[in-house]
Amino acid sequence: MSESILAITGPTAGIGYGAVKVLAQSFDRILLLNRNMEKGEKLKEELLEAKAEVTVDLIKCDLSDLASVRFAAEMIKNRYTHIDCLINNAGMFTNAKKESPDGYELMMATNYLGHFLLTHELVPLVLNSERKQVIVVTSNAYKAAPMAEPFFKPKRFSMVKGYGRSKLGTLYLAQELHEQYSGQGLNVTAVHPGLVATDIGKNNVDPRIETLVFKLLKPFSATLEEGAQTIVSAVEEPDKYRGVFSDKGIVKPVEMHGSDFAMRRSFIDATLEELDLSAL
Repeated sequence: MSESILAITGPTAGIGYGAVKVLAQSFDRILLLNRNMEKGEKLKEELLEAKAEVTVDLIKCDLSDLASVRFAAEMIKNRYTHIDCLINNAGMFTNAKKESPDGYELMMATNYLGHFLLTHELVPLVLNSERKQVIVVTSNAYKAAPMAEPFFKPKRFSMVKGYGRSKLGTLYLAQELHEQYSGQGLNVTAVHPGLVATDIGKNNVDPRIETLVFKLLKPFSATLEEGAQTIVSAVEEPDKYRGVFSDKGIVKPVEMHGSDFAMRRSFIDATLEELDLSAL
């Protein structure tokens, strides 16, 4: 049996942190794709303290920067022959219009475009593994607004629509992966962890918005551990969650914009053209 390898984006905080702490017990090697390498080093120490025999590798990856994603992907492809499980977890939220280094709306760039490119580059390694698993962390925010052109550089910024469309994009990515690669044994799950009490977006949100949103909603939020468990369950039960949308661990049909096949096709095709790719 070959070495089992888990790769995860956004592992140093929130549900990614909670999930990798649990999943490290089940894999031989963990690839931590981090923007903040200092936090990555700290997490590496924690994982090794909990399980001395696990191997933990840090890989610099800023999902908002396509050059960083490409560099990280090349590094991974040069070092490893396979990845058993890829978890697209990292996400961000901002209430002000911001652009990525490539000129895209920042939430769409970080939550969707970076993960699309990373997944495109690493799918061959996943298909070369025993588990063949991709977990896409999305959100019920996909219902907030239909996808609309221009997809990646909107003329008007909306906090709610921008975040919702970036998460609708991640749902489309999961659906596309399942349709294209399930025949080759790929196990894909789209996960909505629920409203989780994490710090996502707090560094990008006006303090007044933080007070009104984060503090008011916190009593109704799931704990970090509860949110992380939705990822853990999807990884540990691939047969149950293969090709489905897991809403806090419950398999549910996608609704509204998530079931718009024509728009998904247009959006995926536009993504491929934008990233200069021939196929996912």
